[in-house]
Amino acid sequence: MIITIDGPSSSGKSSVAKEISKIFDIVHIDSGAIYRAITFLAINFKCIENESNVNYKLLTDVIHSKKITFEKNNNSYSIAIDGVDVESKIRNSKISKLVSIIAAEKSIRDYVLIIQHQIASQNSIVMDGRDIGSVVFPNAEYKFYIDASIKERSHRRWTELKESESNITIKNVEKDLINRDFNDTNRSISPLKIPENAVIINSDDKSIKNVVDEIVGLIKSNS
Repeated sequence: MIITIDGPSSSGKSSVAKEISKIFDIVHIDSGAIYRAITFLAINFKCIENESNVNYKLLTDVIHSKKITFEKNNNSYSIAIDGVDVESKIRNSKISKLVSIIAAEKSIRDYVLIIQHQIASQNSIVMDGRDIGSVVFPNAEYKFYIDASIKERSHRRWTELKESESNITIKNVEKDLINRDFNDTNRSISPLKIPENAVIINSDDKSIKNVVDEIVGLIKSNS
Protein backbone atom coordinates (compact mmCIF):
# COMPACT_ATOMS: atom_id res chain seq x y z
CA MET A 1 0.00 0.00 0.00
CA ILE A 2 1.25 3.47 -0.88
CA ILE A 3 -0.34 6.60 0.59
CA THR A 4 0.92 9.98 -0.62
CA ILE A 5 0.41 13.27 1.21
CA ASP A 6 1.52 16.44 -0.53
CA GLY A 7 1.25 20.08 0.45
CA PRO A 8 3.18 23.28 1.15
CA SER A 9 5.57 23.77 4.04
CA SER A 10 3.98 23.62 7.52
CA SER A 11 0.60 22.48 6.25
CA GLY A 12 0.75 19.62 8.76
CA LYS A 13 1.41 16.84 6.26
CA SER A 14 4.36 15.26 8.09
CA SER A 15 2.57 15.17 11.44
CA VAL A 16 -0.49 13.66 9.78
CA ALA A 17 1.58 11.10 7.87
CA LYS A 18 3.35 10.04 11.06
CA GLU A 19 0.05 9.32 12.81
CA ILE A 20 -1.34 7.46 9.80
CA SER A 21 1.75 5.24 9.73
CA LYS A 22 1.03 4.21 13.32
CA ILE A 23 -2.64 3.46 12.63
CA PHE A 24 -1.92 1.25 9.61
CA ASP A 25 1.42 -0.04 10.94
CA ILE A 26 3.32 1.06 7.84
CA VAL A 27 6.53 3.02 7.26
CA HIS A 28 6.39 6.82 7.28
CA ILE A 29 8.86 8.54 4.97
CA ASP A 30 9.22 12.30 5.33
CA SER A 31 10.73 13.10 1.93
CA GLY A 32 11.42 16.65 3.05
CA ALA A 33 13.79 15.23 5.65
CA ILE A 34 15.89 13.70 2.86
CA TYR A 35 16.30 17.11 1.22
CA ARG A 36 17.03 18.66 4.60
CA ALA A 37 19.70 16.03 5.26
CA ILE A 38 21.28 16.81 1.89
CA THR A 39 21.15 20.54 2.68
CA PHE A 40 22.80 19.76 6.04
CA LEU A 41 25.61 18.01 4.15
CA ALA A 42 25.86 20.91 1.69
CA ILE A 43 26.43 23.33 4.57
CA ASN A 44 28.86 21.08 6.45
CA PHE A 45 30.95 20.33 3.36
CA LYS A 46 30.87 23.97 2.20
CA CYS A 47 29.00 23.18 -1.02
CA ILE A 48 26.78 26.21 -0.56
CA GLU A 49 27.66 29.81 0.25
CA ASN A 50 24.28 31.42 -0.34
CA GLU A 51 21.07 30.95 -2.30
CA SER A 52 22.74 31.77 -5.61
CA ASN A 53 26.06 29.98 -5.13
CA VAL A 54 25.84 26.18 -4.86
CA ASN A 55 28.56 23.77 -5.98
CA TYR A 56 26.31 20.93 -7.14
CA LYS A 57 29.19 18.85 -8.49
CA LEU A 58 30.83 18.79 -5.07
CA LEU A 59 27.49 18.16 -3.37
CA THR A 60 26.74 15.24 -5.71
CA ASP A 61 30.11 13.71 -4.83
CA VAL A 62 29.38 14.19 -1.14
CA ILE A 63 25.94 12.58 -1.13
CA HIS A 64 27.17 9.60 -3.14
CA SER A 65 29.88 9.06 -0.53
CA LYS A 66 27.28 9.03 2.25
CA LYS A 67 24.40 6.69 3.07
CA ILE A 68 21.11 8.43 3.84
CA THR A 69 18.59 6.11 5.46
CA PHE A 70 15.53 6.06 7.69
CA GLU A 71 16.15 4.20 10.95
CA LYS A 72 13.38 2.90 13.17
CA ASN A 73 13.25 4.74 16.49
CA ASN A 74 10.57 3.30 18.78
CA ASN A 75 7.39 3.56 16.67
CA SER A 76 8.68 6.09 14.15
CA TYR A 77 11.47 6.49 11.61
CA SER A 78 14.23 9.11 11.80
CA ILE A 79 16.59 10.31 9.08
CA ALA A 80 20.19 9.18 9.46
CA ILE A 81 23.47 9.80 7.66
CA ASP A 82 25.89 6.88 7.78
CA GLY A 83 23.82 5.43 10.62
CA VAL A 84 23.90 8.60 12.75
CA ASP A 85 20.52 10.18 13.57
CA VAL A 86 20.49 13.79 12.32
CA GLU A 87 16.80 14.53 12.89
CA SER A 88 17.52 17.21 15.51
CA LYS A 89 20.14 18.88 13.31
CA ILE A 90 18.02 19.45 10.20
CA ARG A 91 15.06 21.30 11.73
CA ASN A 92 16.25 24.90 11.87
CA SER A 93 15.63 28.15 10.01
CA LYS A 94 19.00 28.13 8.22
CA ILE A 95 18.25 24.82 6.52
CA SER A 96 14.63 25.88 5.91
CA LYS A 97 15.86 28.90 3.93
CA LEU A 98 18.18 26.85 1.72
CA VAL A 99 16.43 23.52 1.25
CA SER A 100 14.13 24.61 -1.59
CA ILE A 101 17.21 25.77 -3.55
CA ILE A 102 18.88 22.38 -3.13
CA ALA A 103 15.63 20.56 -3.94
CA ALA A 104 15.26 22.38 -7.27
CA GLU A 105 18.38 20.72 -8.72
CA LYS A 106 17.61 17.80 -11.05
CA SER A 107 20.61 15.68 -10.03
CA ILE A 108 19.55 15.95 -6.39
CA ARG A 109 15.92 15.06 -7.13
CA ASP A 110 17.04 12.07 -9.22
CA TYR A 111 19.14 10.84 -6.29
CA VAL A 112 16.26 11.26 -3.84
CA LEU A 113 13.87 9.49 -6.23
CA ILE A 114 16.09 6.40 -6.08
CA ILE A 115 15.94 6.41 -2.27
CA GLN A 116 12.16 6.84 -2.29
CA HIS A 117 11.58 3.96 -4.72
CA GLN A 118 14.00 1.67 -2.86
CA ILE A 119 12.10 2.14 0.39
CA ALA A 120 8.69 1.67 -1.25
CA SER A 121 9.82 -1.53 -2.98
CA GLN A 122 10.34 -3.15 0.42
CA ASN A 123 7.53 -1.67 2.52
CA SER A 124 3.97 -0.39 2.61
CA ILE A 125 4.45 3.33 3.12
CA VAL A 126 2.91 6.70 3.71
CA MET A 127 5.15 9.38 2.21
CA ASP A 128 4.75 13.13 2.44
CA GLY A 129 6.35 15.82 0.33
CA ARG A 130 5.63 18.17 -2.55
CA ASP A 131 5.73 15.92 -5.61
CA ILE A 132 4.94 12.50 -4.15
CA GLY A 133 1.52 11.99 -5.70
CA SER A 134 2.36 13.86 -8.90
CA VAL A 135 5.84 12.54 -9.75
CA VAL A 136 7.23 9.97 -7.30
CA PHE A 137 4.17 7.71 -7.02
CA PRO A 138 1.56 8.99 -9.50
CA ASN A 139 -0.26 5.63 -9.36
CA ALA A 140 -0.48 5.42 -5.56
CA GLU A 141 -3.63 3.83 -4.16
CA TYR A 142 -4.43 6.85 -1.98
CA LYS A 143 -3.41 10.44 -2.66
CA PHE A 144 -4.04 13.49 -0.49
CA TYR A 145 -3.13 17.17 -0.64
CA ILE A 146 -3.13 19.11 2.64
CA ASP A 147 -3.24 22.90 2.48
CA ALA A 148 -3.51 25.79 4.94
CA SER A 149 -3.36 29.58 4.83
CA ILE A 150 -0.01 31.36 5.02
CA LYS A 151 -1.03 32.87 8.39
CA GLU A 152 -1.83 29.47 9.86
CA ARG A 153 1.32 27.88 8.50
CA SER A 154 3.50 30.75 9.73
CA HIS A 155 2.11 30.39 13.23
CA ARG A 156 2.75 26.64 13.22
CA ARG A 157 6.34 27.01 12.02
CA TRP A 158 7.05 29.84 14.47
CA THR A 159 5.69 27.73 17.34
CA GLU A 160 7.96 24.89 16.26
CA LEU A 161 11.09 27.05 16.01
CA LYS A 162 10.76 29.56 18.86
CA GLU A 163 12.05 27.21 21.58
CA SER A 164 15.35 26.59 19.81
CA GLU A 165 15.61 30.00 18.10
CA SER A 166 14.41 32.55 20.64
CA ASN A 167 15.09 35.58 18.39
CA ILE A 168 12.97 34.38 15.49
CA THR A 169 9.84 36.41 14.73
CA ILE A 170 6.61 35.27 13.15
CA LYS A 171 7.08 38.01 10.51
CA ASN A 172 10.41 36.50 9.44
CA VAL A 173 8.90 33.02 9.43
CA GLU A 174 6.07 34.21 7.17
CA LYS A 175 8.55 35.86 4.79
CA ASP A 176 10.59 32.66 4.58
CA LEU A 177 7.48 30.57 3.92
CA ILE A 178 6.33 32.91 1.14
CA ASN A 179 9.77 32.58 -0.49
CA ARG A 180 9.68 28.82 0.00
CA ASP A 181 6.22 28.59 -1.59
CA PHE A 182 7.41 30.62 -4.58
CA ASN A 183 10.47 28.42 -5.08
CA ASP A 184 8.48 25.20 -4.64
CA THR A 185 5.67 26.11 -7.04
CA ASN A 186 7.80 27.77 -9.72
CA ARG A 187 10.72 25.39 -10.09
CA SER A 188 10.92 23.73 -13.50
CA ILE A 189 11.45 20.23 -12.09
CA SER A 190 8.74 18.56 -9.98
CA PRO A 191 7.01 21.73 -8.75
CA LEU A 192 4.56 21.66 -5.87
CA LYS A 193 1.08 21.09 -7.26
CA ILE A 194 -2.11 19.22 -6.47
CA PRO A 195 -1.71 15.66 -7.81
CA GLU A 196 -4.31 14.29 -10.19
CA ASN A 197 -7.16 12.57 -8.31
CA ALA A 198 -5.84 13.68 -4.91
CA VAL A 199 -8.29 14.46 -2.12
CA ILE A 200 -7.78 18.09 -1.02
CA ILE A 201 -7.98 18.85 2.70
CA ASN A 202 -7.71 22.36 4.17
CA SER A 203 -6.21 22.07 7.65
CA ASP A 204 -7.07 25.59 8.83
CA ASP A 205 -8.97 25.34 12.12
CA LYS A 206 -8.39 21.57 12.19
CA SER A 207 -6.25 19.61 14.63
CA ILE A 208 -3.86 16.92 13.46
CA LYS A 209 -6.33 14.37 14.84
CA ASN A 210 -9.18 15.88 12.80
CA VAL A 211 -7.20 15.54 9.57
CA VAL A 212 -5.95 12.06 10.44
CA ASP A 213 -9.47 10.86 11.22
CA GLU A 214 -10.70 12.28 7.90
CA ILE A 215 -7.99 10.53 5.90
CA VAL A 216 -8.29 7.23 7.75
CA GLY A 217 -12.05 7.27 7.21
CA LEU A 218 -11.60 7.85 3.48
CA ILE A 219 -9.03 5.06 3.17
CA LYS A 220 -11.14 2.55 5.10
CA SER A 221 -14.26 3.39 3.11
CA ASN A 222 -12.40 2.76 -0.16
CA SER A 223 -10.43 -0.33 0.81
